[in-house]
Amino acid sequence: MKRIIFVTGIIAVLSLVLSSCSSPVIPEPDHKAKTTACLIRSNTVVPGTPENQLAADLVEAKIVYGLAAREVKIDDSSDQVPKRLLGALQAGCVLMVSANTNYLADLSQFAREHPRMIVLFVGGEISSKSQPANFRWVADDIKGIARMAGFFAAGKSTTGKVHLFVQPIYSQAKQIRRSFTLGVKDFDAIADTKTETVFVGTASSKSFASNLALLDPTDVVAVFAGKSIWQTVGSAEGKFPFIIGADLQVGDTSSPIDLQVGASAERSTARHVFRAASALLDREFASDPLYRKPGALEFNTVQLRLTDAQSAGVALLESLEAYRQELISSTN
Repeated sequence: MKRIIFVTGIIAVLSLVLSSCSSPVIPEPDHKAKTTACLIRSNTVVPGTPENQLAADLVEAKIVYGLAAREVKIDDSSDQVPKRLLGALQAGCVLMVSANTNYLADLSQFAREHPRMIVLFVGGEISSKSQPANFRWVADDIKGIARMAGFFAAGKSTTGKVHLFVQPIYSQAKQIRRSFTLGVKDFDAIADTKTETVFVGTASSKSFASNLALLDPTDVVAVFAGKSIWQTVGSAEGKFPFIIGADLQVGDTSSPIDLQVGASAERSTARHVFRAASALLDREFASDPLYRKPGALEFNTVQLRLTDAQSAGVALLESLEAYRQELISSTN
């Protein structure tokens, strides 16, 4: 008996010593490592959609929540969308995020058939009757933010002109041109000014750089374009006009473009992605009431971000906010 007590005591002492020497236990996420959030997108990249911002949001969600994150690309010419979605779900994609309106109906039906997963969709239109409880819908409004950009551009102009370049392949290019022009006219009506909108036409990024170099530092130009155009702007030297950009993630990155752009039309979707990820991990798949955010301007899902608010002036900023509220009221 004495020998048993002695051995037991030695084991207890050794255990105490070993535990005091070992490193603290690092807590791990309580969800399966296979749990994945996926951006559902097409093989064809169209600049100007919310997809770039959503991809960045998923990377942040990966860091914050410990989720895996990846893209699921669909070849619209050969892939069957429901089959690709099922394959993604079987591979662990229990949070599907998308902004491609071609997949809206398929994703809605897929969410209905698989209630223990979540779909977050940004853009398009879906009625509450067609929306399953595990389907979260957030409105997009590139036309509204383009209109605000036009209003702001007219307010910044000191030459009686604003220049606008919209890349032909940019999402909703025609609607952006029309909305931007309306914003310019709305400012003129309020301020009793007359501002001409000059459309910049170019067939390539190289010719765009040449056109940009012809503008004076006192000019104002709005640019809705993809990476090829912005790479040209970023590599150009000399004095720039006041540039209003779009889809650049201004304020979220340390890109050199931030120094050359005075304002940018941006999406702000991170909070929706984070809420969906949090609900998923809490196994709160179904929303009651339905998760619907129909007002992109109202909920700041689209924003006109200024890199230096002081460069705009208090009066213009106040007019811009009043204009935003007016646009919100007109759509409600």
